[in-house]
Amino acid sequence: MIKIAIIGTSKISDEFANAIQKVMGCELKAIYSRNFEKGLMFGKKYGVEDIIIEFEELCKREDLDMVYIASPNSLHHNQTLELLKSKKHVLCEKPMGINEKEIEEMYRVAYENKVSLMEAMKNTFLPNFKSIEKNIYKIGDVRGFIGNFCQYSSRYDNLKDGELTNIFDPKYGGGAHLDIGVYPLYFILRLFGIPLNSKIINYTLESGVPGIGSALLEYKNMTGVIVYSKITNSYIGSEIQGEKGSIIIDSISNIKEVKICYRNGEIENISVPQEENSMIYELEEFINLIKKDKVESDINTKEISKEVIRILTQK
Repeated sequence: MIKIAIIGTSKISDEFANAIQKVMGCELKAIYSRNFEKGLMFGKKYGVEDIIIEFEELCKREDLDMVYIASPNSLHHNQTLELLKSKKHVLCEKPMGINEKEIEEMYRVAYENKVSLMEAMKNTFLPNFKSIEKNIYKIGDVRGFIGNFCQYSSRYDNLKDGELTNIFDPKYGGGAHLDIGVYPLYFILRLFGIPLNSKIINYTLESGVPGIGSALLEYKNMTGVIVYSKITNSYIGSEIQGEKGSIIIDSISNIKEVKICYRNGEIENISVPQEENSMIYELEEFINLIKKDKVESDINTKEISKEVIRILTQK
């Protein structure tokens, strides 16, 4: 039984704690929070009374096997390194690093200590992503991809009122590109590989981070466009365009409905059943890595993570 600690008490931590309850071979044992009361309230929902408020103690705990990191982006690198050195397996929320150098160092330390490491990018582990992989041949030669994730943040209202929160603070690795731009970009890189060329265009907020932006990707026989925003909403999904038809994806971050629209007007639903909690599948993948004594996944998550951050942070 793999014993897990969670760093953070946010909504995404809550979703992950729920996922732990649904995955065999692991259990939630401890919560790390600098605020003991917040940690205690969070833990009570899952029957966990072991609340750790000192990071050094978390690292020293020999009764914990794995740590899920859901702290602010700027803390991911140092926290991951210290936990890896303490022989803890680490599943780190996206983006796991804020530049390529950080990610490279993380994996180097993981290999040195023979522990598993992975970025928690849930959308590419979903059954509906696998359905896309299985059925993509039906649309013929792929010529284009439009990946869209635009979600107005309530924290933007705070920013306009003069309050700087983590999501828009460069000190904490904030910005639309790192918060949600990673989802469509990771998707296209996982499906089609590393592009030949890429270009980023951002609208930068007064706080110094992108509020909305896009990426243009060049492949040998196709192009890709990524759109991301934390200051506007979008009401359309994402699309893989082939010469015989297109695959329409409802939500690039949490793929639930997928259909093929053929050129002759026919529509085929290729959605498959999957758990409501979409974090279950990334956790299952990571648990399997640990059990097989593997540092990284066979799907080349290290190189994809590095390329995602390289593209999103290029000047």
